[in-house]
Amino acid sequence: MVNTTTEPSTYQIIRFYDPTLQATDSEGRTLGSILAWDDRKLEDCHNYIQWLFPLPERSSMSYSAPIINHTTFNAFRGRPELRDRMHDSLRRICRFYGFDFQASNDLKDFRIERLEDRKFETRAQNWVKGFNHNHLRITRIIRSLRVLGLEAEATAFFRAVEDVYNTTGRIGARSLLYWTRAVERPLYLAPEDKEDKGDGKDFLYEFEAEKDRKKIDLKKARVSRPVQEPGRAEEQESSPRSPNRAPTT
Repeated sequence: MVNTTTEPSTYQIIRFYDPTLQATDSEGRTLGSILAWDDRKLEDCHNYIQWLFPLPERSSMSYSAPIINHTTFNAFRGRPELRDRMHDSLRRICRFYGFDFQASNDLKDFRIERLEDRKFETRAQNWVKGFNHNHLRITRIIRSLRVLGLEAEATAFFRAVEDVYNTTGRIGARSLLYWTRAVERPLYLAPEDKEDKGDGKDFLYEFEAEKDRKKIDLKKARVSRPVQEPGRAEEQESSPRSPNRAPTT
């Protein structure tokens, strides 16, 4: 077991999620030990969520918690074993909120659905209300998943909590606003930011800018591609071959 408190902060999240290293957080806990907690402990403890679902922004609740930097960003997007472990975190937190997380064998399709009524209602007592700290956690989870390359999973989780908002009428509109910002905004823009001033040209800004450039290049390529006139191909196919032209093979 590796203690991350002696490691540079750059690698803390990576080592904590690495299935081989299984490094500990600042409190000496491994990812596996946290995921084994019961629901009561997950509800009452407030300094583990920053490790399970880290953000690029500093936490006001746990200043010692690590943040996502460029190295962490690239590691999670390039190493499937880190993302697999994050699936374990998402699966556990989904159970805590009353959902069942399911992934296809090829990990391309994800479904998050409510547990049966009695099990869901028991867990809903923790968070299905006007507002509480779990609503902040949900915003964090959605944003963390997206930043670390689990976009489809973030969307599935958002749709699950949005469905609860729509069907229960018990959750405040402001919470849904922040969840929506977390799932829709460009990655360099945090949900709590009031407007996009074009600031913060960090690795997340460059990532989004590169995505935009690729979209533009793809659109230009489609526009510039020559279009075959209707009937032209048939005309060329049926026209007699020049006697001096060698047959093609």
